[in-house]
Amino acid sequence: MSSPTLVAEQEVQQNDSWNYLGAPKGFIVPPLHPGGVQLKPLQLAEGVYALLSNTGVVDNNGFIVGERGVLVIDAHINGVMAQQIIDAVEQVTSKPILYLVNTNYHGDHTFGNYKFPLTTTVIAHRETAQQMQYFERAKLLMLQAVRGDESVLSDVKLRLPDMVIDRSIRIDLGGRAVELRHLGGGNTNGDVVVYEPDSRVAWTGNLVIGAGTIPGMFQNGAVTYLNTLTNLRSTLDVETIVPGHGAITDRTTLTRYLQYAGELTDTVRAARRAGRTIDQVLEETPLWVQYLPPADSPLAAFTPVLQGFHRMNLLKTYQEEAARRP
Repeated sequence: MSSPTLVAEQEVQQNDSWNYLGAPKGFIVPPLHPGGVQLKPLQLAEGVYALLSNTGVVDNNGFIVGERGVLVIDAHINGVMAQQIIDAVEQVTSKPILYLVNTNYHGDHTFGNYKFPLTTTVIAHRETAQQMQYFERAKLLMLQAVRGDESVLSDVKLRLPDMVIDRSIRIDLGGRAVELRHLGGGNTNGDVVVYEPDSRVAWTGNLVIGAGTIPGMFQNGAVTYLNTLTNLRSTLDVETIVPGHGAITDRTTLTRYLQYAGELTDTVRAARRAGRTIDQVLEETPLWVQYLPPADSPLAAFTPVLQGFHRMNLLKTYQEEAARRP
């Protein structure tokens, strides 16, 4: 998924700019430097394309072509990467990019917005649009993810969504309907899934981050995440999942995520009944072996990041349970 060098170069420490998430000690900022990254087009069906990062860690994107025009999923981290998306569209069709969907507020999904034509309507959940206004904070977050390389973000300009949604909408691209679904809180409180029903393809943003991973519960605990994933599995007939990061996958990853969220919930509830503090839970509950990547897997270099995600997930779930059952 990522090279050992990328992970080794990433600072394995708590950083003040991530404090608004309440990141615990041991959380590792995912390595998202776009240097050398190529977005490889993969046609999933007629007019339906995934754009897959050649590193595995850096963001995936995609686009859907209708008779009237194109809908693009996420804008990437800067103008250079956004231009790759635009170029990929133009290699397939001369039709205009009518819509750009931000699946969450993180800068690696939104900073490239400004590169798209002014005639392109940018769409996001209302919560995403609100969070995007904290632009300088978002740049500090992304600076950590790109190893402090300010040149990566030097071109970035804030472009907020033109349209916000609260739940779900259908967009007619001409002969092709695309569904934008907010199914509940997940990685963020404004996660949006883009679903193309004819091909049964879903772009999940950071709600699902690839085959062989675990969720990143940055703003919600396991119960909320579990409910959202259950909604996704029960309401959308998904065959192919293009995750926000990582390898393309299918419904088996939803099953894996639901199992993990269930185990996490049970573990935290048992610990709280036993009077364990959050610090004790973090100390006593490493990522279970069944969720660790095999040593010979391309994901193995990503293991420290997944372990850090698990610590964040424990913390958010403990806090969520404490709020539900003081």
